[in-house]
Amino acid sequence: MKTEWDYTDRAHTYDQRADYSEDAISKLIERTGCVPDKPIADIGAGTGKLTKMLLEHGLTVRAVEPNDNMRMYGIQNTEGKSVSWTEGVGEHTGLDDSCVYAAFFGSSFNVVDQQKTLDEVARILIPNGWFGCMWNHRDVDDPTQKQIEDIIKSFIPNYDYGLRRQDPTSVIESNKNFSSVSSMEERFVFPMKKTVIVDAWKSHDTLYRQSNGKFDEIIGAISEMLVADEYLVPYCTRIWFSQCTLV
Repeated sequence: MKTEWDYTDRAHTYDQRADYSEDAISKLIERTGCVPDKPIADIGAGTGKLTKMLLEHGLTVRAVEPNDNMRMYGIQNTEGKSVSWTEGVGEHTGLDDSCVYAAFFGSSFNVVDQQKTLDEVARILIPNGWFGCMWNHRDVDDPTQKQIEDIIKSFIPNYDYGLRRQDPTSVIESNKNFSSVSSMEERFVFPMKKTVIVDAWKSHDTLYRQSNGKFDEIIGAISEMLVADEYLVPYCTRIWFSQCTLV
């Protein structure tokens, strides 16, 4: 099962993206009651950015990723850990009924049919299991990040970050299978070398899809603007989570 969002050509740079806030992930695990003997699904697991953090907490993970290249890197990144990797998408995970305690989406809930995905999550969750989705958002008011935004908009005046920057609360609460939504956010600073920042932008499919053939020019302009060898990039990990009402 594949998705229209094709990360094949960007998989090799995806690992350069910032990790999620450790504090935010720890709080999510605590508030949802995740423990090692209750398997967790990471859906749209990519190269394992979130998977690795869940594994560090001793959890057992079922990682679902539709893209072959992304999944290949994910398998390499989590070799020898308590994780299984399978092909699937949010709407059709391929997982069994009532097989996981929680299903988390790390920067992937924006690329699915959200209502169909919530129905699928309800199917694979055990009674009273948990759904969670999260994204890392750069602080675009930071001077360096504002310069990057200005470069992007000079090429794409109507550039749109889409669902990844929108609050999904109303979508989740409109699904009959889930209760009221809780949310949290944790701000942090992530040190990144210039080369890593450029590579991270090369993995950005939202930018690529709107670039009208100018993707390489945009990346080049960002690279030229960055004059220091390393930057402290300000991020905020934002998480929304809800308990399944099915019993």
